[in-house]
Amino acid sequence: MTPTSKAVTRLREALRLETPLLALYDATPTEEFEPLVRLRGSSCCFSYYTRWLRGETLVAAKAADPDDKPRHGCPAALRFLGLDERGTPDWMANKLTDGEEGPGRGEGLKASPELAKDFLDGAETPSSESGFVLLGPLRLERWDAVRSVTFFVDPDRLSALITLASYWSSDADQIGAPFSSGCGLLWRDLEASGDKALIACTDLAMRKYLPPQILGFTVSASRFAQLLEVPDDSFLRKSWWKQLLDYRAKYGDAAFVD
Repeated sequence: MTPTSKAVTRLREALRLETPLLALYDATPTEEFEPLVRLRGSSCCFSYYTRWLRGETLVAAKAADPDDKPRHGCPAALRFLGLDERGTPDWMANKLTDGEEGPGRGEGLKASPELAKDFLDGAETPSSESGFVLLGPLRLERWDAVRSVTFFVDPDRLSALITLASYWSSDADQIGAPFSSGCGLLWRDLEASGDKALIACTDLAMRKYLPPQILGFTVSASRFAQLLEVPDDSFLRKSWWKQLLDYRAKYGDAAFVD
C-alpha cells in the first residue's frame, strides 16, 4: 500500500525534520521526476546533495551495450547501483589498498588487496530493471519504483530513528552500520542486510559533500512504511523528546561554550 502524504508529514513533524527525504528509484526518468539532472563525468552522486535540497532528481544510466562502460559516474557507484554489469575489475582491490595496479593512488582502506577483494565480492549487486537509478525527493506517486529512503539527520534525530526502527522488535540488532561506499549503502548493502535499517553516509570519500553534522539513515520501502505507522503514544510524542529538540533549538552549541 502506498503511504500517504499525511503520514509522511506526521513523521517529519515529530522529528522536526527540515532536510529532504531522499528516495532511490529503479525507474525511467520521466516528467514525474522533474527537475532532472544527469550524472556527469566521474562525479560522486553525493556531490549533488545541494541539488537534492533544491528538489532535483539525479539520473544515472546503464550503457546501451552491457559490455560497455556507462558513460558517466563513479565506477564503484555504477556497480553498486546495478548499472555496470561487467563485474568488478581486478585493479579495484588495489585501489582500495596499495594502489600497485590500476589508475590512481591506493586509498589504504583495507589491510590487503585480498581483504578488499573479499569485500567487493561479498554482496550481490542489485540489478536495475529499468536501466536507470534515480536519486531525488520522495514522490509517493512513484512509490512502486522506490527501493530505499534515506533521512539526512543530525545525531539527535539519528538516535530517534534508531529507536524508531527498533520499536516493533525485541531484537536489538535491527540497525546496521557496515563499512561500504556511500552509494553502496543506498541499495546494495541494504539488500544484503536482510532489511536492517542502515546508518549511512559514513564513507570518508563522500563526507566532504555533506555538512559535518549530517549523517544518513537508510531504510527499505517496506520499513519506511512501517516507520510511518508509529503510534501517538510512542516516544516521539513524549515530553522528553520534545524537550531535547527545544533545548537544541534554543541553545545549540552555545550550551557547551565556557
